[in-house]
Amino acid sequence: MLLNFFKQFFVIDDAEHESGNLHNFHVSALRILLSTSLLVASAFTLHSIFRIDGTDDAFMLSVVGAACSLVLITLLCTSKRFNRQSSFLLIVALAVTGVLFIRYSEHPNGIEFGVILLYSLPLLARLFYSFKVSLLFAFANTATLAMDLHVSEHLPFESGANALFSDLYAQLMVFTLLNFALPLAASRLIKTLQRSIHRLKELTNSVSHHSDLYEEIFEHTGTPTLLCDKRGVIIKLNQKALDLFPGVNPETIEGSKINDWISSISDSSNRFFWQSNVSECVLKSNTRNSLEVHRSSLTTHGHYVLHLQDVTHLRALTEKLENTQQTNSQLVHYDALTQLPNQQKFCNQVNHRIHNVSDYYTGAMFIIRISQFKLLNKQYGRDQANRVILNFSRTLQSRLSDKTISGRLRGVKFACFMPVGQTYLIQRNLRTLIKSVLPEQIRIGEDILNIDYQIGVAYYQNEGETAEELLERCEMALEYSTSAERIAFFDKQLETKLIQEHKLGLALGEAVKNKKIQLWLQPQVVSSGDIRSFEALSRWQLEDGTFISPIVFIKLAEELGLLPKLAENLLKQLVAVLEEWHAESIKTPIAFNLAGQELMNDVFFALLMSMTSERPWLSEMLELEITETSPVMTHPLIHKRLRALSQYGYSIAIDDFGTGQASLGQLIDIPASILKIDRRFVAPLPNDNRHLDIVKSTIQLARSLNMSVIAEGIETREQANLLIGLGCDTLQGYYFGKPSPISDWTKNNHEKAKQLRMVY
Repeated sequence: MLLNFFKQFFVIDDAEHESGNLHNFHVSALRILLSTSLLVASAFTLHSIFRIDGTDDAFMLSVVGAACSLVLITLLCTSKRFNRQSSFLLIVALAVTGVLFIRYSEHPNGIEFGVILLYSLPLLARLFYSFKVSLLFAFANTATLAMDLHVSEHLPFESGANALFSDLYAQLMVFTLLNFALPLAASRLIKTLQRSIHRLKELTNSVSHHSDLYEEIFEHTGTPTLLCDKRGVIIKLNQKALDLFPGVNPETIEGSKINDWISSISDSSNRFFWQSNVSECVLKSNTRNSLEVHRSSLTTHGHYVLHLQDVTHLRALTEKLENTQQTNSQLVHYDALTQLPNQQKFCNQVNHRIHNVSDYYTGAMFIIRISQFKLLNKQYGRDQANRVILNFSRTLQSRLSDKTISGRLRGVKFACFMPVGQTYLIQRNLRTLIKSVLPEQIRIGEDILNIDYQIGVAYYQNEGETAEELLERCEMALEYSTSAERIAFFDKQLETKLIQEHKLGLALGEAVKNKKIQLWLQPQVVSSGDIRSFEALSRWQLEDGTFISPIVFIKLAEELGLLPKLAENLLKQLVAVLEEWHAESIKTPIAFNLAGQELMNDVFFALLMSMTSERPWLSEMLELEITETSPVMTHPLIHKRLRALSQYGYSIAIDDFGTGQASLGQLIDIPASILKIDRRFVAPLPNDNRHLDIVKSTIQLARSLNMSVIAEGIETREQANLLIGLGCDTLQGYYFGKPSPISDWTKNNHEKAKQLRMVY
């Protein structure tokens, strides 16, 4: 108890050390000094009282000692609350005492005591104040040194030059040591401690941050996870792992052994099953709950991370499959989940069947792909998604005839081969038959899910065709199924088209890689005919001189995932031209088309933002046209990034307005300031009243939202005059100018661009 009291009083307990608080250090040092001084003053006072000889000097010494003791007690009581004031008063008291001893003491010891008191002031000043204050006291003590030397000359010391010489150097050494050496050393030590404490705080904050980060990662691994040591003692578990043990507190599990909760069934004799990479186990509290324990080693700490995967449902399916299979060869030829023939077995059965065509006129093979399975897998998890596949296969088999051969190819693809008569050679009839056998809904627990499909169909009509060839044709047809037309039929033209698209896709990849796709510009004018801006259009010319339509190769680039790289190449080419125009003071903006896939790409968006930060003027010269027909334009990430670009000053236009996914919704979600009327609404003007009403309402809508309007596809003077009269801000089309290579506008030191646009 007494030891703890002294630790707290002198602020030297562990908690105060770890806090690194400079105020606590000052309080501790001050209390130690004051307590020590109080002991000396008290001893001096008691000694003076007991040795009072009746003289005034003895009585005055007792009074001075008692007064000093009272002052020290007062400073000790106020040391924490008024730390700086108390330390200042202590230094002042020592200074006054030292001066008084030197001035009035007639004994050499008293003088030296006063000198030592004054010499101690720089060190004390450094403890409580800055090094500059300590240095000030040190230089002030040169007066003390001079006074001490002066007094020493008049005191009866040992005579002789050597004695005086030795005494002088002794005083200089003491002066230097106490006034400069010790304060400097203390200052160095304090600075080192302060830096160490600051660094320690930074390291502590960093460790705390990383600890919180690892805690969050551990808690959100997505699977039940345990952390244990090499002996199998559980150190920590996340919430998903705790859910496996209902009604049990984490404190009960942490510190216990894994064997207390989980037992191995793959190797029951192994008490250290959790040291294996993968082990099949059950919960001791519920042996029907099967688990797979996957181990990961932490080499730095020697601990294990155990991931517990619930495989109860899959184990039941596996056991059922194993019970129904008679030989190992059957396991090779049948799907483990659905028990349907796999692709090899399915092809063998179909090939065996088509060798005998006398039972039917012809046959039809079709591949079924469940469209939204990835979404189901993400929303419900793998086990529930497998249940969807299982329920679908059972429903499909129950609706198919006995003569139909069905199988599971891979993933969410199923294949069927059925004999059909003349009636079903008509595609409409076969389409109706296929729809009738496909379940429209599947139940998962209490949820009923609507199932969408994509289907590719191929007819068996010629002797010598194989199941493998039919499957390949079904795959080709499947690639051309859409959300609007989910059932696609194979024909020779489709095969030829796919081969051409494949070759074109390879050529497009090379063209993007070698930057063969170039930018052309088409002017956008105001009602007076002056060029307000340009639209950048991409053009791809093959080696034979033919041009590929942008509608074709842009769509192909989007399907092949080449669109972000293509847009990156074109953007760099366009920004290079804009830099030259900016240097020439050509203030003509150029609109750049984005289909949405580019903005979803992190690399392309980072490139656009870095270009913006390096060129603050770019947002004034570059306009962004968003293709409203792109399906990804409704994605929240697109809206977030467009809002960021708008805040950087970019003008954003909605292109092809009225032809896309959710036109009115786009006006709310996208921070657009320009609306482009698609050419399909402009082309029938001025004779088509219905299209005229649509254009009028679109312009009125834009006006109500404070948006500018650009009409594209203008080919006649009548169309131009009509749109100007309706209040259209900007006009674009062949009537005003066809697209031309960007080099036409940049050659001869941008002569053409300067002529058509005022240079500021």
